[in-house]
Amino acid sequence: MSLTLSWHGRESAEEAGRTRALCYAPGARDIPAFQERLANDPRVAADDLLLARRDGVAVGTATSYSMNMWIRGRAFPCQGVAYVGTVKTCRRSGGVASQVMGEVLRRGRQRGQVLSALLPFRASFYEHFGYGVVERRATWAIPLVALPGGPVDGFEFLEGADDARRACRQRMVQAGQCDIERTAGMWTHWTRQEDEGFVVGDRQPDGSLASWFTWSIETVNGKSTVEVDDLAFDSPQALLRGLRFFGTLRDQYSAVRLTLPADFQLNRLLRETQVPQRTVAHPAAAVELFTRLQVRVLDHVRLLNGLQLPPDARGALIVAVAESEGTTSTFIVYLFSCRALATETSAPPDVECADRHWAAIVLGDLRATTATEMGLIKVHRTGAAKLLDTPATGPAPFCNESL
Repeated sequence: MSLTLSWHGRESAEEAGRTRALCYAPGARDIPAFQERLANDPRVAADDLLLARRDGVAVGTATSYSMNMWIRGRAFPCQGVAYVGTVKTCRRSGGVASQVMGEVLRRGRQRGQVLSALLPFRASFYEHFGYGVVERRATWAIPLVALPGGPVDGFEFLEGADDARRACRQRMVQAGQCDIERTAGMWTHWTRQEDEGFVVGDRQPDGSLASWFTWSIETVNGKSTVEVDDLAFDSPQALLRGLRFFGTLRDQYSAVRLTLPADFQLNRLLRETQVPQRTVAHPAAAVELFTRLQVRVLDHVRLLNGLQLPPDARGALIVAVAESEGTTSTFIVYLFSCRALATETSAPPDVECADRHWAAIVLGDLRATTATEMGLIKVHRTGAAKLLDTPATGPAPFCNESL
């Protein structure tokens, strides 16, 4: 039987929560908890909940948040996709998940969102729908005795999210690449859970915050470790002071773990700058690299026309993007005066690529010249790939929001 797909708000938390539980929960006894959490979830601000029904029974679900993603110093409307699932009795039967994702993308375009972003359980699944991996993250594990020393006056415990705390995070978001603004509902959602650990902030004389850190204690290899769950800092010096603060806790805990963009060389701020390739006797940091954020570009022209580019970026090229739906989006891009100007065209392309690779290129995680060398894109005009390297200038993509 065909599916019916419909959008709902939190008034449908009972049915949507039950459906989520049948997708993810370990047992039926968890259904009431899923329903209660959804009924009180401030992140759901409108008809953001998708239900897929077969013969009137919900068999799949997804959530579509309305957000803003900052790219090269400008905010773009972004769809945040979460809780995509098929109930356990309908997996791989009738393409429920595929139809759900098709409707999710249609919804994003209907809302005028330029991008669609998600944190995948399996990236290869979402690549079928045009989502490309655009982020590399580095989780550092640092012995507290290896942290730098120095003054830490100004740090205080925080409760809730005052204007100073929100402003600190917003400065980091706007200075970064592919980070997502935290909506009012997101702030409420996350601060409700912060009493499970601690929040400290570096208060400045004018009342602003240079940084803040949400952290809890976990046992790793039998030792108590400070696990930084969320953070914001508006400069490397602000992060340095945060590291100094955690260093003062070395009589109580053994190490700190925190996640930063892959291009941030945190080891250079430590007492021991080495990240050893083998077991060593002295305290030294360890780092683990992984990927998380995936993005699909929903409106190529609006994205390109909104980009702020380096002043030396000049030229023109035609790009053809093979969309996962089987169509091709072709557009000519002019780079000049710190910006791009794009318009659709039917002319032969200088560069061809799949939508998932295009997302990584235009958002700055993958250089077009590197993609060419790897055989991921086709280049038909000399110099076109070099010109398309421009979006990779600046900070690497990093999203500190959890959907």
